[in-house]
Amino acid sequence: MPQYRVHYIAGPNENLTISRSQIIEAASFQEALGRVTHWPVVETYDHTSACAKNPGTSLYDFEAWEAMPLEDDKA
Repeated sequence: MPQYRVHYIAGPNENLTISRSQIIEAASFQEALGRVTHWPVVETYDHTSACAKNPGTSLYDFEAWEAMPLEDDKA
């Protein structure tokens, strides 16, 4: 099953802080982020990451969870 690095991002737009980083094993971005938040998940167009942004925040006061797949070392 794929593994994702998931972390929390918060702060003013030009000074975001990453915290609460963890590895989650899940079938999809949706499932991985669903384990840490209920916020809507949006996947990037190239499917390299996904973000669940707090809908109650603005561009100037950002709060979200981000997920990125871990590289598969079994090549």
